[in-house]
Amino acid sequence: MEVRAEVFYAELAGVREAQTLFGERLDFGSRIREELRTLAGDRKAREHAVAAGPTQSADELADELAANGFVRTLKPFQIRNLEKILRLPHGADFSVPGAGKTTVALANFVLQRARGTVERMLVIGPIAAFDAWKTDSAACLESAPKITVHTGPDSVIPRDTQLLLTNYHRVASDYERIRGFVDAAPTQVVLDEAHRVKRGAAGVHGRAVLDLAYAARRRDVLTGTPAPQGAGDLIALMRFLYPGQDRAILPADVFNESMGRDPEVVRQTSEAIHQYFARTPKSELGIPDPKWDIIERPMGAIQSAIYAALVGRYRGTFQLSTDSRRQFDKLGRIVMYLLEAAANPALIVAGSDRADEDGFAHPPIEITGHEPLGKLLRDYGQYERPWKYDYVIEAVADAARRGEKVLVWSTFVRNLRALSRELRQFSPALIHGGVPSEDSASPGVVTREAELERFRNDPSCAVLLANPAAAGEGISLHHWCHHAIYLDRTFNAGHFLQSQDRIHRLGLAPDVETRFTVLISEGSIDAVVDDRLRDKVRSLAALMNDPGLVRVALPESDEDHEEPPTEIDDTVAILNHLGSG
Repeated sequence: MEVRAEVFYAELAGVREAQTLFGERLDFGSRIREELRTLAGDRKAREHAVAAGPTQSADELADELAANGFVRTLKPFQIRNLEKILRLPHGADFSVPGAGKTTVALANFVLQRARGTVERMLVIGPIAAFDAWKTDSAACLESAPKITVHTGPDSVIPRDTQLLLTNYHRVASDYERIRGFVDAAPTQVVLDEAHRVKRGAAGVHGRAVLDLAYAARRRDVLTGTPAPQGAGDLIALMRFLYPGQDRAILPADVFNESMGRDPEVVRQTSEAIHQYFARTPKSELGIPDPKWDIIERPMGAIQSAIYAALVGRYRGTFQLSTDSRRQFDKLGRIVMYLLEAAANPALIVAGSDRADEDGFAHPPIEITGHEPLGKLLRDYGQYERPWKYDYVIEAVADAARRGEKVLVWSTFVRNLRALSRELRQFSPALIHGGVPSEDSASPGVVTREAELERFRNDPSCAVLLANPAAAGEGISLHHWCHHAIYLDRTFNAGHFLQSQDRIHRLGLAPDVETRFTVLISEGSIDAVVDDRLRDKVRSLAALMNDPGLVRVALPESDEDHEEPPTEIDDTVAILNHLGSG
């Protein structure tokens, strides 16, 4: 049998069981023995680091950074985080977006390189974050590193590359070459927006990244939303940081998917992981809390009839006991139809756009053309415009009159395209999965960077239309825009939290008011999504021991932040909304 070494390491527990069961002795070659010694050393170093206290003062770290060509002055909370991360053999920075995780990671790299631990760095993250790594590298380091952007199997990776930027999809599609880069010299591997691998080995991207961990000399993860769905999201992160040690670190119940937001499991997990990460909460950034507006209005007569017809069509179709993948996929499509109907029913007959995120792909709804639903959908655009569109158009017009800018979020690319036409007098900028980055765009094609530049600096561009999957991470807009409107949201708490931090982050002046407006169609799935997101944000706040997260991330006070999050999952909530519970 021929198997990759890292796959073998990942299955060591099974190898040990086989040895015990069959009474066989296994002999390993020198390379595997060395790797096993490294893994054992990781465990001992982790245990030692947890038992030890701070090893360097802030002044000592600042002096060491300056002596090695790091020119940016770190803020006190960044120095504190750096000290803790350096103390660990592999570390996690779970600071809120905008707290300078990229800067701290570069400081970590400078010191790891100076101390002889690593020679170069691989950063795996969303394409939108690449610009921050390039900009911060130039600003932080006296001698800027040789940076290469990996665009896929056909791209060239020069031998003198010191900082290689790639994304999760590209690692999976070009794994052997990326593995070769990491293996060829001592490499620090950093996962930016690391919550993207929360599915672990169950996802293609997660599997590739977890395998890559065994080749890395140093591993670090960065994300402000490490567990958006519950404590179970931490499993993949711990498996990357400390391969084979996740069960020694995390409570046993974390591995039961249904227990991820159980209050006691959340408490135990919070206690178990606090030694392995640094975190700066928003309360330390010195920025004012945002203002939240929940706008809940009834749907128009035809929109309401369409929504009721949809619910009636699917009522009783599913049962709580169903667990088949086919049924779950079908339920996911129904959720897409309901979200579309609550925002703009005209989307239902079009299906998903090619630029939509993979997880939101769905076909047009099937109608015979003779049923009432079919007639309502056919006639909708002739007689009615969605109230959410009216609200956005009026809000953008008001902002433009005041010389201000607005950010509008929607999950669906077809929503963004439709609003772009409605708002054309305001020269809208548009970012979604179909708008390429400048690193991969063909000549003459509009890029994400160009659209962001236009939104930031063109006075005639009053609105940015974006979806969280493409623009919810790695982008800073807080100096140009102070109002974001959510046309719709999904059950993805990570997208919701990350998107807020595009305009509410470090650097805001104390007198600047940031506004978030959430549009909810009465009696629709919008309210179900709102309830579920509240539960997930409260759970994450408990995991991170950061009750202030509730205050800044939800449109309510944090007086009840200790109230246990609900244990019902999204599926149950959806079925109850459909009347199938």
